[in-house]
Amino acid sequence: MHPILFSIGDFQIHIWGLLVASGIFAGLWLADKLAHGSEFATCILQEYVLYGIFTGLLGARIWEVVFSWSDYAATPLRALLFWQGGLSIQGAVAANVVLAWWYFRRKGLSFRRFADIAAPGLILGQAIGRFGCFFNGDAYGKPTDAWYGVVYQPGTPAFQAWGTTPLVPAELMEAGLDLVILAILLRVFHRKEFEGQVVLAYFILYSLARFGLEFFRTDSLMIGGFKAAQVTALVTALVTALLWLWQRRPVRKERLVGGRI
Repeated sequence: MHPILFSIGDFQIHIWGLLVASGIFAGLWLADKLAHGSEFATCILQEYVLYGIFTGLLGARIWEVVFSWSDYAATPLRALLFWQGGLSIQGAVAANVVLAWWYFRRKGLSFRRFADIAAPGLILGQAIGRFGCFFNGDAYGKPTDAWYGVVYQPGTPAFQAWGTTPLVPAELMEAGLDLVILAILLRVFHRKEFEGQVVLAYFILYSLARFGLEFFRTDSLMIGGFKAAQVTALVTALVTALLWLWQRRPVRKERLVGGRI
């Protein structure tokens, strides 16, 4: 476990960046497979991903800075130095929801259909990216005496915070949960009853998983005395669950009328 894969002179290849890039390509590959036979051609998905990467980085950084403004208030220009750390997946996803809604409405394509296609690829990319976080020593967990405790390498955020104390590998826990969510989303995708059902399932499942995982993490952003990720996860899970129930109403009505229930 080491953040730097190899170096060529002063140029360093970081495992985190390599795995995040791999996650993006894997997510695009899966989305392309799921889009087969739809109006979302490969070129359209590739074009969106180019915009989505930059928008995601911007959203991830803004989210991080907003919820930890006290760290930047004295030197606001530090907020621009995203390569020094401080990116949030929740901010990246939120920014891409806004971008995708605008982008596909402008193209005259269904945002909800795209979101259903993209959601499994997104959670796959997140799972791979969390392995990158593990090697990078960020998104780490709390101290533990259990057998699975991990001592991170010097120079990582986890080592700077806890030294040689074994920590819960929260990154690997999330990666595992993400893969479980991926399996569920693929099942929902092939049996969905309304457009948008897969992406709603993503938000519900990931939000609940993230809420639970935050009990094991010690690097969380805070809102007052509460963890920002837990507050936003609960709100997201509640809103999307209500949207799921609302979307299900016409489905149940149609089945009753058709005599299938």
